[in-house]
Parts: sequence; C-alpha cells; structure tokens
Amino acid sequence: MKKKDSTPDMMHLFKSFKKDVLDKKPTHEQMMREVYMMKFKIRPLQGDVSKLNFSNATFVETIWQLGKMDDFIEKHLRKLDKKQEFAFFHYFEGMYKQLQDTLNNLHFSGQKGDMFVKRDFIEMEIFKERENKKRSN
Repeated sequence: MKKKDSTPDMMHLFKSFKKDVLDKKPTHEQMMREVYMMKFKIRPLQGDVSKLNFSNATFVETIWQLGKMDDFIEKHLRKLDKKQEFAFFHYFEGMYKQLQDTLNNLHFSGQKGDMFVKRDFIEMEIFKERENKKRSN
C-alpha cells in the first residue's frame, strides 16, 4: 500500500490562491481597508511623496495583491519540503516581479497638489510591518 503524501499538492495550492483570492478581488474601498490592516509602511527615499494620491486604483490593487501573496506564502511555506519550496518560490517569484514592475512603472495621475509634474522623481520603499512573535519555552 502506498503511503499518502502529507505535504500539500503545489498545483492545487496555486490554483486555489488564484481562484479564491486573486480572481475574487473586493471593491477598491475594501482593498484599501485590507491594505491598511496589512500594516504596509512607506519610507520616502527621494522626492516628496506627500504630493501623491495613494488611493490610486492600480497602486492599491498591486499592494493588496502583494499583501495577499505574502500572507499565503507565510501560511503555507512551513508545510513544504525543500523540493516543493523551490517550486513554490519559483511560481511566486514571477508574480512578484510582475507586481514590482507595475509599481515601478506606475504614474500617479490626479496627484494631490498642483506642484507635481512628470519630471519629478519619487523613490520609496514599501514594506510590511511584522509583529515579533515570542516563543514560549
């Protein structure tokens, strides 16, 4: 009798993530609430980010997708063996690169303030604040 593999089926995980999360996007307002709860932080590196409209639909959707990817990876990563882990990261690396390119090429139309012009250069770091979980011994 063949022993059933206890590790999750990778293709099933990917398909369910796409079908249950990415293909069922909530409204823009709900995405904004969820992004806020994901505790993303923005650190300006160059330029005046206060002039930007961070409710830009593409920006919010991209950050939302990155946050959902991060949550999914965090939830499933520990359940995988080394071979599956490699495939897992390979799959998400492509998605991550695509989302990163979207952010890099984003043009914030409808900015706050009328001083923002196309030649202004803004660079920012976007990261997710993590809670330090204390281990009990």
